[in-house]
Amino acid sequence: MPVVIVTGASRGMGAAMARKLLSAPISAKVVLVARTEEPLKAFATEFPDQVAYISGDLSKDEINIAAVKLAIDKFGALDGIVFNAAVLDPIAAVAKADAAEWKKLYDINFFSMLPALKEAIPHLKASKGKVIFISSGAAHHYFYGWGAYGSSKAATDHLAATLAAEEPDIFTFSLDPGVMDTNMQVALREAHGPEMKPSEHERFLNLKTDNALSPPSLPGGVAINLLMKAPMDLSGKTLR
Repeated sequence: MPVVIVTGASRGMGAAMARKLLSAPISAKVVLVARTEEPLKAFATEFPDQVAYISGDLSKDEINIAAVKLAIDKFGALDGIVFNAAVLDPIAAVAKADAAEWKKLYDINFFSMLPALKEAIPHLKASKGKVIFISSGAAHHYFYGWGAYGSSKAATDHLAATLAAEEPDIFTFSLDPGVMDTNMQVALREAHGPEMKPSEHERFLNLKTDNALSPPSLPGGVAINLLMKAPMDLSGKTLR
């Protein structure tokens, strides 16, 4: 059985990817990481022999390092990591930017991955493992007020390509999952309209009205299929 870490695993795409990994035919051993503990406990109850978990603040280096150590201590190996945890706030024009709020976002969306990778690379090299970075179309399509989130995802794409170049034994890719029916979309529709262009906010309202949002299980399934089967010639790519 493969051993995989999934961050941001308590809901949305993270929970969908965790369930696909845990279920047959993959039946992986999975270390789940998220701030909210209850959904992780529910997975552990449902899959008692396959799940270990850590709940905590992913902006803290020790949480990310502990997740890798837990995989090794509990399951004896590490075959993959899915970096899925991310936050959207703050949404505000650069002219109104609060640098401290940008740093909080980067601590979760980007810097949290570095201590985990540093701890994990020797194990992933030994297993010829794989790393998925969940990115966003906002890395390359520019929305009013999205500078913090979009730039963190552009940095994520660059990190994926860099890791692939530096560690040829580790398959690495960045995946833009498209627009999904998640809590992030709820926040965009209900809370962030005043900070966005009206036309851009209307687009997100219409995506829901027109039933054009993917269920998280759809891109989540694609991500896990790639984690299990993707050919090495895709390593370093950003995929949609």
